[in-house]
Amino acid sequence: MKEAEASAEKTVQDAKEKASRILSDARSAATEAVNAGRRDTEAAAQSNLQAARDSASGEAAKVKKSGESSLSDVHSNAEANRDAAVSLVLDAIRS
Repeated sequence: MKEAEASAEKTVQDAKEKASRILSDARSAATEAVNAGRRDTEAAAQSNLQAARDSASGEAAKVKKSGESSLSDVHSNAEANRDAAVSLVLDAIRS
């Protein structure tokens, strides 16, 4: 009888240890899965940010080029109209 009780206690103890190992392994696997998900999400976010930066940089270059062209046109028109403007001012002062 005592041998049967000892055997049953050993079986129960072994089952508890096995359950504890299974639970520990499951927690470790879950933690690793969460960490892997975070790493993947961070990598995807960084990739999206870089793509947005690259796109914005390209658009900024186009706007800059357009602005420089417009500025050049304004400068050219100002040069062409300077003599006429000076004559109008002088005529207005003389009158």
